[in-house]
Amino acid sequence: MENQEIHIGIVGAGNIGTAIYSLLVGEGSGYKVSIADLDSYQAHTSINESHYIKIETPVSYETQFDEFVKDKTLIINALPFTQNINLYQASCLEYKIPYFDLSEDDALDDYIHNYLTPAIPFTMPHCGLAPGISTVIANHLSKDFSDLQNVKIRVGALSQDATNKLKYHTSWSGDGLVNEYIGKCQIVRNGLYEETDALTGYETLMVDGRDYEAFHTSGGIGTFAQTVAERNEGANIDYKTIRRVGHHQYVDFLFNDLKLPQDILTDMFKKYIPKTRKDEVILYVIANGYTSNDIQYQTRTYSKLFRPKTIHGRGYTAIEYTTACGVLAMVELLLDGKLPHAGYVRQESVSWKDILGTKFGRFYREV
Repeated sequence: MENQEIHIGIVGAGNIGTAIYSLLVGEGSGYKVSIADLDSYQAHTSINESHYIKIETPVSYETQFDEFVKDKTLIINALPFTQNINLYQASCLEYKIPYFDLSEDDALDDYIHNYLTPAIPFTMPHCGLAPGISTVIANHLSKDFSDLQNVKIRVGALSQDATNKLKYHTSWSGDGLVNEYIGKCQIVRNGLYEETDALTGYETLMVDGRDYEAFHTSGGIGTFAQTVAERNEGANIDYKTIRRVGHHQYVDFLFNDLKLPQDILTDMFKKYIPKTRKDEVILYVIANGYTSNDIQYQTRTYSKLFRPKTIHGRGYTAIEYTTACGVLAMVELLLDGKLPHAGYVRQESVSWKDILGTKFGRFYREV
C-alpha cells in the first residue's frame, strides 16, 4: 500500500492525541491523518481544521465512532481508558480495523480473552511509554539468560520543579494517575504470577546520581508479567513508578489512610495540583541473572532521562513525545509488515532492534 493510500485515524484530541497527530503530520510521510473528538474544533486549534472531525453525541453509544472508524487503515485510541471497549468492540471489531491504544487499564484485555476468539483484527493495547517501550526494553534485556533472576522496570513522569509537599506537578491525565494509584499491580514472584496492591513495595533508588523513591502502581507492566510467568523461569519481575522522595508518604495518606473515593481523588489531582509543561521522564530498566557462559552475576541496564523537546518546529513535553513516539513506532512497524497482520499482539513480542530502526523509535536511543 502506498503512503498516500494510508488513512490513519486518531480518536481523542487531548494532549497525547494531539501530539500523535502533530508528529505524524510533521514527519511528512504522506499519510492521510484524521483526528476526532467530542469537542468542537475551537477547542483544538493547533490541529488543521480539515483534519478534524467532531463526533456527535449519538442516540446509541454503540454506534458513536462508526462513521469515523469504518474507512480508516488503522485506529489509534487516545481517549480516556473508560472508552476503550466501546471504541474497540462496537467499531474497530465490527469493521475489522487494526487497533492501537495507550491504556494502562486491563479491562479490554479481559474482554478480548474472555469473549473473543483468536480470529480478531490486529489489536495492540498498552502502547506508549509504560506499558509500551519500557516493556519492549525489559524483554530485550532479559533475553538469553540461562538463569534470569530479576527484571525491574522503573518509570517516572515528573515535574522538574514543584512547590508542594507532594513534590509533584501534573504533566498528564489526572484520571490515569489516580487509576494507577488504586488498581491491582501485576508482578512475578519466584516465577509465579501474582497481583499486589498499588502504593506497596516502597523502595529508594539512585539513577544517574540522583535519589528517588519508587512503589507499585497498576498497569505499567502491560502483559509482560503474564508472559514471563508463562516461561517458567523462576524470576522476579515488577513495575514501579518513580517519584521524588517524600511523594509516597502523602499519596499513601490520601489513598489508604483517608480512603477518599476515586471521584474526589480524581477531582483533586485534576483541579488542585498545579499543571506543568516543564517536565522530565525517567526510563530505567534492569535485568540480572546468569547466562550459560557466565560464572559471575550479570546486570544489564537501560537508563535515559527525557526532557521537553522541539520536533519539526513544535514543542513537546517529555511525557507527550515519549508516549506518542511509542505508539507511532508500532504503527510504523505494522505498516512496514514487521508485525502480524491480525490477532492480539503483545508489546514484548516486538524486537527492540526493529523499534530503534523506526523514525519514531530513534528518540529512545541511549546515545
